Amino acid sequence: MALPAPETGSLQKASRSLAQGRAKGDSSFLLLEDAGEALKWRLALIDSAQSSLDIQLYLWHGGASSELLFERTIQAADRGVRVRILVDDFLLNSDSARLATLCRNHPNFEIRIFNPGRIRGLGSMTEMLANFSTLNRRMHNKTFTADRCMTIVGGRNIGDHYYGMDEEYNFIDLDVLTSGPVVAEVSDGFDEFWNDPAAYPGEYLSRKNVPEKVAEARNGFRQTLERERNGKLKGYPIEHYDWSLELAGLKQEMVRGRARFVQDDPDPESDDREVMTNLRQMTADRSGEIQISSPYLIPTKKGLENLAKLTKQGMRIQVLVPSLAANNQAVVDGHYRKHRKAIVDGGSVLSEFRADPSEEVRALADVGAVRSKRVTLHLKAVVGDRNKCFIGSLNLDPRAMDINTESGLMITSPQLAGELGKFLDLLGNEQNSWRVSRDTKGKIEWKSREQIRRRPPPAAWSQRILGWFAGLLPIGSQI
Repeated sequence: MALPAPETGSLQKASRSLAQGRAKGDSSFLLLEDAGEALKWRLALIDSAQSSLDIQLYLWHGGASSELLFERTIQAADRGVRVRILVDDFLLNSDSARLATLCRNHPNFEIRIFNPGRIRGLGSMTEMLANFSTLNRRMHNKTFTADRCMTIVGGRNIGDHYYGMDEEYNFIDLDVLTSGPVVAEVSDGFDEFWNDPAAYPGEYLSRKNVPEKVAEARNGFRQTLERERNGKLKGYPIEHYDWSLELAGLKQEMVRGRARFVQDDPDPESDDREVMTNLRQMTADRSGEIQISSPYLIPTKKGLENLAKLTKQGMRIQVLVPSLAANNQAVVDGHYRKHRKAIVDGGSVLSEFRADPSEEVRALADVGAVRSKRVTLHLKAVVGDRNKCFIGSLNLDPRAMDINTESGLMITSPQLAGELGKFLDLLGNEQNSWRVSRDTKGKIEWKSREQIRRRPPPAAWSQRILGWFAGLLPIGSQI
């Protein structure tokens, strides 16, 4: 189970400072809209941890940012911090023997794999088809907690796309750094998954013991970090760093409010889809405006009817999704486009994010010297009346709403919700998005930067073909 918060340490000191003058039961929040800031604060939590690090993710992809974070978590374990990493198995492609050896031999470092297949490598897809009902359910939760004092909750996994370091495409994404009573809820939620029968110890991945491969991998990490010290990782401390000044500065940066952590049950037999239930309740309670951002939007018939009903009652519904060029999953666009007209006809204000946004917005996705070929939207959030908001892992597609497990924070804070609402306004304006509507003849049109199109915005031919073909397949319920 989670270790109690330590009595000392820079995280504990900062948390106590943030609690001064804060209403009982309230927490403190900092939106992490900038990819560079998102990586910086993860490093700060790792380096500042005194007793524990609990990290829950859907995927951990290779890359400069990934190797930096992984090496730092091992360094934390080396100095006595208990590290627990829970990752879904679906996209896990690490060396099984090496990972098992690390988990087996390091006293403070453990990885567990959620809902793993028994067959590794080439035969895994055969097993997936043979045992589809069990292996189809994936853990999509994302939390990053240190010392049970501070946590980061949101939409980012670990990989260069999330932290502005990929030359092909980088994400516009969102997390929230949090301190206060709700951190204990996040920590307890991690324990629920960590101790579920579906979470298997990483040492079970292989019977082989290869300490030389672990040493070789860590040496490789260090070589990557040195190589990228003045490249992709310029501006980040390569070695352990004292973040006391940055943590002390949070007093002026963070805003306050009341929050609840919500997550779906790891046990499919007990799962009542808590995240969607709470989100439906939050949006039903609004009176003036709802802002929605989802990178993968495939609404249900009932969902479309509810949106139309709300707009008829005078509610302003603002929906932000990626255009095909700004979507890293063209397959999803193939099914989203079927609902585009219904969203517009229902009265919602629909914006499709551009892959070439303004320099102001691009600066949030690209870090340092990296300038990606395109910027893609990965932000998942809902804002109600600029008073309440949801920030988490949930996409508004069938897989997220009905199959996978999800998590997030339901936050009541006019300051935070107002800030997030302004950010969504920025992303959805006609400098950064295509506004979708019907023209005087009733045909769908796209408007952006004084340009009007009667056909969907341009995208790579490979994306167009993949999206078109995927739209023909009866797979909408699995996306």
